[in-house]
Amino acid sequence: MNNEERLSLAYDYMHDFHKKDATGHDVAHVNRVLHLATYIAQCEGVTDLLTIKLASLLHDTVDHKLTDVDQAMQRLTLFLQKLNLPEEQQLHILHIIQYMSYSNGNNNAIDLSIEGQIVRDADRLDAIGAIGIARTFQFAGHFGEPMWIENDTQPIDNNTITHYDDWAPSAVKHFYEKLFKLKDLMHTPTAKQLAEQRHQFMCHYINQFFDEWYFEH
Repeated sequence: MNNEERLSLAYDYMHDFHKKDATGHDVAHVNRVLHLATYIAQCEGVTDLLTIKLASLLHDTVDHKLTDVDQAMQRLTLFLQKLNLPEEQQLHILHIIQYMSYSNGNNNAIDLSIEGQIVRDADRLDAIGAIGIARTFQFAGHFGEPMWIENDTQPIDNNTITHYDDWAPSAVKHFYEKLFKLKDLMHTPTAKQLAEQRHQFMCHYINQFFDEWYFEH
C-alpha cells in the first residue's frame, strides 16, 4: 500500500465520521486543518508529511465533544493497523491525536513532536479569525448556548477580561476562556505569524459585538 492509498482511506474514514456534523467539526474544518498543516510543514522544512496529513485528517474522530473517546480510539487504532504503517509511526499519530487538543488548557504542558506541534497549530488556527468566530457561534447554537448573557462585570470595553469564570455559558464567553489565548500558544514561527492577524480580527470583532449589543445614542 502506497502513501496515496493510505491518505485516500484516511479521507474516507474521516468523511464517514464527519459528513453529518453541524458543530463546526465538519469535513470542511478537517480539510482546512490538513491544508494549513501541510503549508506550515513546508514553510518549516518538516518532511514527514504522511504523519502530519494522517494526524490532520483523523484528529477529530476521537474528540470527546463528538463521540465516545474510548470506543473511538479503539476503532482508530484498528484502522491505522490496516494501513500497514510501522508500529512506531502508528503510535506517533495516535499520540498526536490524543494530546493535540486544547482541553481547557490541560494538554498545553504535553510535549509533542514537531509534527504534532504543526497539526496542533493548524487546528488552533482554524479556531480563531473569521472562521473561528463562525465555528464558535455554530458550536454554541448546536448545543443550545446563547450568543451572550449579560453579566455584572460590565462595562466590557477591551479584550483583556480575566474575570469570566462566573459567566454563564455563551459563545462570547468562549472567546475569553479559549480563543484569545491561542495566539500565544502557537509553536511554529509560521503559525505565530498567521495567528497574529486572526487574533487581531477577533479583537476588532468582539469590540464591535459589544458596541452593538450595548448600543446607545
